Amino acid sequence: MSSIIELSQKAIKDAVKEGRLVISVYGLGWMGLPTAILFAEAGAKVIGVDIDPRVIELIGHGESPIEEPALTVMLKKYLNSRINVTSDLRKAASESDVMILVVPTNVDEGKKPDYLSLEKTAKEIGLQMKKGSLIVLESTVGPGVTEDVVKRTLEANSGLKAGIDFCLVYSPIRAMAGKTLHDIRVYPRIIGGIDKKSLDVASALLECVVSGGMVKVKDIQTAEATKIFENIYRDVNIALVNELAIFCETVGIDFKEAKDAANTQPYCHLHEPGVGVGGHCIPVNPYFLVDVAEKAGVDLKLIKTARKINDLMPEHTLQLVTTALKSCKKRIKRARITVLGISYRSNVKEAKNSPSREIIKKLIEHGARVSVYDPYFTVDEIKNMGYSSAESFEKTVEGSDCVLIAVNHDAFKQLKLENITRLLRKPACIIDGCRIFNPKEVMEKNILYYGIGLGHDA
Repeated sequence: MSSIIELSQKAIKDAVKEGRLVISVYGLGWMGLPTAILFAEAGAKVIGVDIDPRVIELIGHGESPIEEPALTVMLKKYLNSRINVTSDLRKAASESDVMILVVPTNVDEGKKPDYLSLEKTAKEIGLQMKKGSLIVLESTVGPGVTEDVVKRTLEANSGLKAGIDFCLVYSPIRAMAGKTLHDIRVYPRIIGGIDKKSLDVASALLECVVSGGMVKVKDIQTAEATKIFENIYRDVNIALVNELAIFCETVGIDFKEAKDAANTQPYCHLHEPGVGVGGHCIPVNPYFLVDVAEKAGVDLKLIKTARKINDLMPEHTLQLVTTALKSCKKRIKRARITVLGISYRSNVKEAKNSPSREIIKKLIEHGARVSVYDPYFTVDEIKNMGYSSAESFEKTVEGSDCVLIAVNHDAFKQLKLENITRLLRKPACIIDGCRIFNPKEVMEKNILYYGIGLGHDA
């Protein structure tokens, strides 16, 4: 078969459907594994590549290392027929027509971008990639990184030229952990290429798994910026509502009521405040843009301020706990506090950059005895993180002076208030970081209630 960059768009789609294209996916995490599964479902032969031996072992036995609805079922269906896994990056490149990079990108302790994993992956691919290959970068990066890091590294190690010997595009995944399969399929896909040929070839390939259509932008830097802009929009909006919520607590306004009323105006879209912002993207991605901006002599004041506000919410939550316990005539030192929720967001089993973990750290530093309950994690998994837990919700909460609801899990919304209040060591308090309970109903149980954004005169 001719190389993919020599095929027409129809021929590319036919080659995928008929299993004549080999696609390697580098990085089998929250976004990479679903991507591999969807291409296998479309008919392609897929090589899943990851350097973590545990990930390779789990997938090789038909078990998904991430909690994603339907993923394990689909994996078992295609494993060893359309999907194989390996930790040999070079071998995968030598056997592939397409290489999709979904490796982690992060920031270091100084909040500077860390693209080392991406660069190492590009080097290994470059050493064995075939002429006529298509390279698709899907990891979130700052504007210019696809060309400055990936393109440069590929060319230096392969002796090939992008736009001549191989095609190169940037196409970020727009998906949320816990519903990745759905989001990849349905959301419009942004794509920017090194040249028109790359754009056309990659668009045809991605249309095999994306029903939402292609949003073709003029170049790679635009595509890179678009993904970061999306996440910064959310980060800034959340910082805004967190700041407004703190104001409401101080002056006696119920932020939730004010927000719901304000959002009846069609152009107002205030998000929800909370105990902090976690996950793989929002706490990290803004710094990718800040780094590029600083090198260009631009000071992104608003974006940096938004990050500071959201990073301070665990400290604000600690202050709410301290104040509530003081009102109960108790001190935080040696107080028994149960934290409900260790995930970074609702209804997902992932604690990456979870604000709950930062809050727990602060509580322990102040001498509190902390227990953790999360329906998405087993007791052993919670204990392996270094936290105390018990075999049931009731035993975890029993005898607590304070319960902090840190994550908006559906399971917590279904809790009956009396099933919490009867277990507490009164006088006691509930710190509701998600505004799950009605404050008046809690107070009627003789339990002190503090909520994010709730002024005590509201």
